[in-house]
Amino acid sequence: MHNLAVQNSQKITHPIEMNDHRESHINLDKYIEVQQRIIEFIKNSDTFFPKANEIRWLNLLKKLPRKLKICLLNEISFENALIALHSSDWPDEGSVVALLSNRFKTKEFDKDLHFRALNDAHYCKEEISYVEDNVTHLIIN
Repeated sequence: MHNLAVQNSQKITHPIEMNDHRESHINLDKYIEVQQRIIEFIKNSDTFFPKANEIRWLNLLKKLPRKLKICLLNEISFENALIALHSSDWPDEGSVVALLSNRFKTKEFDKDLHFRALNDAHYCKEEISYVEDNVTHLIIN
């Protein structure tokens, strides 16, 4: 597995791991500045100008369906930080999984989103899924 590094404006290094199957895992800072940039991207993706260190997570965030981006926007606005994005072709080829720092603050979701409380120590506490073009995308905590 290859290790690359992403640095934020405060020079803290975060691993990006990639293998030959283009699996990636990107850790994001909980810092308010980073979370505000995520909100800015979701709200203004057509006019958002990324910093060099944001390109990799933006590419994954772009793959999330709009309904999940709106859910993420709500959670971040409630100070539930987006801390990681994964794309490892699980549960489907092309799936993106977003990891939040805490349980969902939102209690009512769009009718097309599927919520599950799992409390599984090996997977996650809660999961929201959405299927678009036969690909399941997830937000977990």
